[in-house]
Amino acid sequence: MSPDPIPRGTNSRFRVPTNVPVFLLCILAAVAAQAFEQWDHGEVVLRGPSGGNPYADVSLRARFTQADRTIEVPGFWDGGDVYKIRFSPPAPGTWRYETSSNRPELDGQSGALTATPPSADNHGPVEVFDTVYFRYADGTPYHQFGTTCYAWVHQPESMQRQTLETLAASPFNKIRFCVFPKSYTYNRNEPERFAFVKKADGKFDFARPDPAFWLHFEQRILDLQKLGIEADLILWHPYDRWGFADMNDTEDDRYLRYCIARLAAFRNVWWSLANEYDFMTDRPAGHRGNKQWEDWDRFFAILEREDPYGRLRGIHNGRVWYDHTKGWVTHASLQTSDMNGGVRFREKYRKPVVYDECKYEGNIPQGWGNLTVQEMTQRFWLGTLSGCYVGHGETYLHPEDILWWAKGGVLRGESPQRIQWLKDLMAEAPPFHELQPLGDDQGRFLLAKPAAYYLVYCVNARPQTLELAGRRPYKVDTIDPWAMTISPAGTAQAGEFTVKPARSDTVFRFTLYGPGEPLRPEASIQATPSEGVPPLTVSFRAVTSAERAEWDFGDGTKAAGHDVQHTYTQPGAHLVTLTVTDQNGAIAVAHTEVMTDRDTTQPMVRAGFAGDERPALQLHGTAKRGADGALVLPAGAPWGWVQAGDKPLDDLRGLRSFTVSGWVRPTSLETGSGGNRIVFCLNKDGDGIDLVCHADGRLRLAVNQWPDRVQNDSSPGKLAVGKWTFFAVTYDASRAQENVGWYFSPPQDAPGAADLRLDRKTNYNNGSVGADLRGLTIGNFNQTMHSYGLDRQFRGEIRALQIYGSRISHRGALELQQITRHMDQ
Repeated sequence: MSPDPIPRGTNSRFRVPTNVPVFLLCILAAVAAQAFEQWDHGEVVLRGPSGGNPYADVSLRARFTQADRTIEVPGFWDGGDVYKIRFSPPAPGTWRYETSSNRPELDGQSGALTATPPSADNHGPVEVFDTVYFRYADGTPYHQFGTTCYAWVHQPESMQRQTLETLAASPFNKIRFCVFPKSYTYNRNEPERFAFVKKADGKFDFARPDPAFWLHFEQRILDLQKLGIEADLILWHPYDRWGFADMNDTEDDRYLRYCIARLAAFRNVWWSLANEYDFMTDRPAGHRGNKQWEDWDRFFAILEREDPYGRLRGIHNGRVWYDHTKGWVTHASLQTSDMNGGVRFREKYRKPVVYDECKYEGNIPQGWGNLTVQEMTQRFWLGTLSGCYVGHGETYLHPEDILWWAKGGVLRGESPQRIQWLKDLMAEAPPFHELQPLGDDQGRFLLAKPAAYYLVYCVNARPQTLELAGRRPYKVDTIDPWAMTISPAGTAQAGEFTVKPARSDTVFRFTLYGPGEPLRPEASIQATPSEGVPPLTVSFRAVTSAERAEWDFGDGTKAAGHDVQHTYTQPGAHLVTLTVTDQNGAIAVAHTEVMTDRDTTQPMVRAGFAGDERPALQLHGTAKRGADGALVLPAGAPWGWVQAGDKPLDDLRGLRSFTVSGWVRPTSLETGSGGNRIVFCLNKDGDGIDLVCHADGRLRLAVNQWPDRVQNDSSPGKLAVGKWTFFAVTYDASRAQENVGWYFSPPQDAPGAADLRLDRKTNYNNGSVGADLRGLTIGNFNQTMHSYGLDRQFRGEIRALQIYGSRISHRGALELQQITRHMDQ
């Protein structure tokens, strides 16, 4: 028989040698119990059988009772002859327990654990609140700002400590990571410890856990707890070379129950059944797993039934979404970039919605890991204003493959400071559960506590109208999520109000004036003219009753006065800022934009020439050069693409009109799904330009949207296999009708003199080219779409491709005579 069971507190570091006298054990137990708080965990340590296979053969449970409340808690084998039962009390006071086991030396043990009231930093576990929100068990608000470091606990000890130091200085209060190590791109190193013992043949014995691994893993969970960070534990995943993804049903269930017994008592634990769970069933190339769809239901059922504390339960998707309406799912853990869908997801699932993966900030070639800082920041804002929660990740290339998303270490990106700023701003707003998402799934983002507080995110520069409830006036502020600034913008009376952002990614905040608080001064700008070709002299007038007016013209120059002039000498989009101050020192800020255009007779892009290409081209994959600088894109995998410049082209942003022209010679008109790309700078399916070649020899143009449902095509049969054809497509957003022109030469044997004629005019106007476009790629997708495959490549040659454009007028849509003059330039 073992000695009396020994209660132990959460922070206890005592080990129990077998030769310590019983009276000393009692003293140690009393000391350990002093640190045992409500919602922390205490331990009952027992001695039992060490022979055979205790992991598989010994069952152990305890029933904890306080007054009329009883909680059944599983125990676990911790190596040698040591068995433990961990208990996280939901209330302070004395909890009496009695064990039950299939082994007599562990059966019928009884005793008590006493929990003290929680300390100031102990708010208990996170729970679902008011259907679609989270909070701590003591009622303290919890607004999730998460990050992902899949394999940080499997890295060298020094890097793990560095990760914890980074997290301590970060905005993140939840981290997703895996129990099992990860074998995937940028993840090839072998960890020091594994969850199971390795056999002599190098394979793992899934019937024998390694207590050293689990002790280390638990310590990391507690390290996170001390930082106030939730541990979202990913129990399975398909990125495996060790066999963990292929355990059988018995091994899976035993492993899951062991996780529950060991880890559920930690108050910061969440359960994520899997990362990209469907890839363990569908198994795309490079993924492993033997799970069937019904296995995930079984795992959820075990968690729901056997976790004594009902910790949060979710599952992360690849291409196939789990049915998050099922009762055992506590929150919808989503991988999606559909930020418009937040309000729809909330309504569908009626649970907290967490964008656990909306892609990652970084610069890797894979489409899921090359968001810009602005995109990552924007996604946190859009998810928040949809009443959802958002997760971060970072994938910047590193010479030693140390990417935060997998291994942790240090954060290299610029979004965390902006996420922290958003987190602080939301902490000053009304509680998140009091704010209603009043937007839609069509790109309107409005979060409000009606009659008190409103936030409006303007993704683009189009005006938006909202209804301000009540009878009192509101203070209006403009917020720049990138610059992390808040500027007073005057007053709005209750009722219908229209915001007019000077540019995209502008936020407006409305807060009620306090009783007797003086109104801010009003300010607006008159600019004449507001667009033109440099040198452009603009007269500005400050429309305000305030005494002082100060100007920032957006090109590095400033001035003061109510009526001023300024001459712009360079093309660009210039954000003009007016700051007015009244006699009481109150301030208001107004913005407008002045557009100065480039010479529209000169192309912004030249590609497929023997010289004078701009910007510089980078050929990837199978792409190569042909005669006279032509771009050759052979049919067949692994495919190729041509990248223009090393970043999105500023000259293409905001184009009101443009022309794309060039020579093309298809060697095949076989197409990938949706057609083959000639020019592509979309932000996946958002801002930008997409010119597509279809199998019947017609072209299609899409602006700021995915082209599959767009009806904006040339006539069929314009391109012929093995023949050169000159094409030009013009687009003019300043026209309501017939704003797209299609021009073609007859197919011929070689580029040269050609009879260029109008094919047709079409009606298609989706506004000016958006500012949030991505890199220009010729002949294929850009990196935002590489994860969807590269078989949408144009198959043939592209020569003398040119793009012209104007931000301010129709002049970028060239006339037939102008296009003809530029054919051979």
